[in-house]
Amino acid sequence: MKTNSFPITTFALCCCLLLSHLASAESGSAEKLDQIIVSGSRTPLSINQLGSSVSVISREEIERREARSVSELLRSVPGFAVSHTGVSGSQTQIRTRGAEANHILVLIDGVRANDPATGDEFRWEYLGTGNIERIEIVRGPQSSLWGSDAVSAVVHIITRDGSSGKGVDGYVEGGSFDTTNAALNAALGGNGWSLSGSIENHQTDGQNISRTGNEKDGAELTTAALSARIAANNVVTLRAGLRAIDAYSQFDPVDFFVTGLPVDGDVATDTTNLYANIGIDISPAHSNISQHLNLRYFDSDNQNLIDGIEDSSTASERLTFAWQADFQIGDNKASLGLEHDRTNFKQRGAVGFGDPNQDQEMDATGIAGEYQGLAHNLTWILSARFDKNSDFDDAVNGRLALSYPLAEPTTLRASVGTGQKNPTFIERYGFFTAGHAGNPDLKPERSVSWEIGARQEFAQGTALLDVALFRQDLQDEINGFVFDPVTFLSTSENMNGKSKRSGAEVSLHWSASDTFGISAHYTYTDSTEPDFAGKDSRELRRPRHSGGIGADFQTLEQRFSTTLTADFGGERTDIFFPPWPNPSEIVKLDGYWLVDLTAQYRATDSVTVFAKGTNLLDESYEQVFGYRTLGRATYVGVRVGFGR
Repeated sequence: MKTNSFPITTFALCCCLLLSHLASAESGSAEKLDQIIVSGSRTPLSINQLGSSVSVISREEIERREARSVSELLRSVPGFAVSHTGVSGSQTQIRTRGAEANHILVLIDGVRANDPATGDEFRWEYLGTGNIERIEIVRGPQSSLWGSDAVSAVVHIITRDGSSGKGVDGYVEGGSFDTTNAALNAALGGNGWSLSGSIENHQTDGQNISRTGNEKDGAELTTAALSARIAANNVVTLRAGLRAIDAYSQFDPVDFFVTGLPVDGDVATDTTNLYANIGIDISPAHSNISQHLNLRYFDSDNQNLIDGIEDSSTASERLTFAWQADFQIGDNKASLGLEHDRTNFKQRGAVGFGDPNQDQEMDATGIAGEYQGLAHNLTWILSARFDKNSDFDDAVNGRLALSYPLAEPTTLRASVGTGQKNPTFIERYGFFTAGHAGNPDLKPERSVSWEIGARQEFAQGTALLDVALFRQDLQDEINGFVFDPVTFLSTSENMNGKSKRSGAEVSLHWSASDTFGISAHYTYTDSTEPDFAGKDSRELRRPRHSGGIGADFQTLEQRFSTTLTADFGGERTDIFFPPWPNPSEIVKLDGYWLVDLTAQYRATDSVTVFAKGTNLLDESYEQVFGYRTLGRATYVGVRVGFGR
């Protein structure tokens, strides 16, 4: 692999030079960062009133970058580290602020999207951008609001629902690795109602994931969505949404006997996901109380194929009933919520060393309360949640967040809170139930986190600097691979000691003029866990240094525009399991820069042609040891839009 030719010190120097220039900038215009956020509290709040670090990715940015996957966009978010096990469509894990991959709660239009059939991780490789309106990212613990999984962040995917007006738009593109992408969105509506639908398809032949051989590993992803909204009167609004995913991706198996590395082979996964939501909003006129009822459903089916034949499968199903009441108390607000989940898990496979076939279920009921107070410009949010679990210990979480405008261009914030991650089905029952001894004392993983930060405007409001310091201590971390040499059974246990994650985030956005803007971000993360001797050791797949630079340019008449992004992934460690009897090894993966460039030309008011180059430096890098990633690629396409 190539070594990093653009060290992080150079990046830091560029940021310093940019900051010094901002202090003297006198012209230009920037959009104020005052968006309303629906994911950082139980009721919507301005981003400047939240005590957490927040990032928002808009539809405009998605189209400006012509990004086809959400994971591509999250590379440019402070605190996020992306790990692909190969090329497009391959397994993708994301870690925030050094936490685990299943410590991020993902919501899609309010539906919990983490998959219980895959260790409660979200399947990032199956999330396209075709009908996404905006992405809200709230970093820090949010379990006092949303319960399990919201340990390090909440990512809320908000799809297009027709509220922006009637119209049709879409795109088609093709390029390297025999890749074709296409999407179509349509919306219509009238007085008090709207209906929208979309379909999106990505196909690629890919390239070889393993270091040797020449077999291509391809993927296909199709997403369809439908949503409706009806305002029955001035009091009641009905909402409904449906989203379906059908995905197929090839990958290479690991050679456990000779090399310990991936080798060519005909293995694949075939996955279907379904998300559904029906909701009623009741907001009587001249009333200080509003209520919200939601019925949410998630279903997944994951088949593992060898030579085109099903070898094993996992499936999950989750039904959620949610009720919330919001109370306006003068300038303050209070919310009370009740949620009940019923989750089913199914696993099927051939009986060999053991019998993997099992059917499990669990129930969880959560009660959450929040109070938003405003006193002398100080916004404070106090929230608490109690979760009663059917099969393991109950959990209580709390959080206090503060936001204070020190002066007109400066806002200070701070928060402290707890997080919770429930045991997964495999941690509780094992892969082979007959060979696993359940642990009745198993507890949810728990964390205590804090952060302090500030937002500062510069250059007559054309630039915004955001900084944050954070710390998280995780205890009762679950080890799901404990082996008893007496009974020859496996089990799961809560580990002693604490995993510690701390660091700093810096981001900068500057609109230098009506035609040019620039951004930069940098994250330092120190993430450790106790080893067998009780000493702190560096956690795997967490780079200490990450960051990036972006620039946007458009002509005054907005006919031509171009966007450049350069994301840096720092050196990280991983684990390698050579063939028996050799012991496992900790290996280092080199840092890398991923440089993408997009150019667009608006031929008419309805037609835009574009070209995009990815990994322009043709970096040869690995985010997971032994798994190759895509080299330089180019794509061209056309985007059309009528109405809206």
